[in-house]
Amino acid sequence: MKYYITKMSGFSEEKQREFFSFLDKEKKAEYLSSSNENRKKSILLSQGFAKEKIAEDYSLEKKDIIFSVTPFGKPYCKSHGEIYFSLSHSGDFLALAVSDKDVGIDIEKIREAKENLVNRVCCKNEKDEIFSSDKPDTEFTKIWTRKEAYLKALGTGIDRELITIDTTDEKLKFTTEITENFIVSVFCL
Repeated sequence: MKYYITKMSGFSEEKQREFFSFLDKEKKAEYLSSSNENRKKSILLSQGFAKEKIAEDYSLEKKDIIFSVTPFGKPYCKSHGEIYFSLSHSGDFLALAVSDKDVGIDIEKIREAKENLVNRVCCKNEKDEIFSSDKPDTEFTKIWTRKEAYLKALGTGIDRELITIDTTDEKLKFTTEITENFIVSVFCL
């Protein structure tokens, strides 16, 4: 498993034109029909960056990589079924995980650990970690990104109460990194 974090503002106009040239038919249609500039940028850069990194990692041609999405919205590599990937973005950051098995990634700006939200989405073990931490906001955001990465790897969407997922369970192996004021977590099945 590999993961990448980049800033969306770092892509040149030339690189964006290149990314547009290898958007899949359905993503190109979604891009062209969107009136939201942030949504358009997200589509273009996430799809282009994913194809670029997958092509590099697996020695493939970008034009030969075709993506699609499951009924639950999980992206997958339709042209190369042995390649799995996950995307996330927050603020200016774009995160990508690539693996030979199901993978999920989430990136979030560190947010306030509001007690009502913590009580709604965190189990007892997680609450203990958050409220005993000298940085509860960071700890909460770490737990949140882990829950999202786990669910993305499963590919089911949010099909259960978040409180039922215990990210402190030692059987669940996460990779977590803090970049600037953002936290990224990755989970592989």
